[in-house]
Amino acid sequence: MTPRGRLLFFLPALVVLGVFVLVPAGQTLVGSFHRVGPDGASEYVGGLYYRYAATDPELHRAFANNVVYFLLTLPFEVGAGLLLALALEGRGRARALLRLCFFAPVALSMVVVGLVFGFLFKDGVGVFPGLLAEGRALLTISLVSGWAFAGVYMVIFLAGLSAIPREVEEAARLDGAGAWQVAWHVKLPLLRRTTGVALLLCFVGAFRAFDLFWVMLPNQEHTSVVATLLVREVLQFDDPGYGSALAVLLSGFVLGVLGLVQAVRGTRG
Repeated sequence: MTPRGRLLFFLPALVVLGVFVLVPAGQTLVGSFHRVGPDGASEYVGGLYYRYAATDPELHRAFANNVVYFLLTLPFEVGAGLLLALALEGRGRARALLRLCFFAPVALSMVVVGLVFGFLFKDGVGVFPGLLAEGRALLTISLVSGWAFAGVYMVIFLAGLSAIPREVEEAARLDGAGAWQVAWHVKLPLLRRTTGVALLLCFVGAFRAFDLFWVMLPNQEHTSVVATLLVREVLQFDDPGYGSALAVLLSGFVLGVLGLVQAVRGTRG
């Protein structure tokens, strides 16, 4: 096949990437250097919004909430997914049914999940009132997120477990290792790359979190994350310039961390 023919196969994907990713990203970057006045006129302000972001206490608090949310979702999503994968590894109708049940919440819209759990935790009418109060909200949302996404990590770890040679496990069992000894000393070390992928996915998910926070905590600024803060800047305070700057900073931070991790992996071979 000629190079031109190969390019035709990539052309649809390149068009979609350009229209839905690169063009909006470019518009956001340009918008972060402009202020839109009440009359709709755009004024170039340079790095004004970025300088303000450096000293914005609300942004610092929102970023800290993202970090705490990430640390909380590690056990509730990745840890729970790993335990489910170890428990439900193998064949059998019962295990297949349980895997389906644990994966089912992934098919639900996070807006629907947020509305349902938000009603359950609502003060005065909910079955479990008070769980969305200040000091508990991040933990509660992390638990809800774990319920929704642990099944995704279960599938990821099941794929990693399926790639482990059966001979290695059989050799460990012949040496007298029990089920949990095999899991700890054999399976977990061989799941190192899979675990790394899961941790990166959890990190990205924690810093792009929006739905649950926006639906379950619509009026609690103390539990804002960066995504809800930038949307509030655009919709509530009618400041698309600062919202665009926050989007650029958030994207840059996530991409920077991913690039750093990739560079470290490259140096280790």
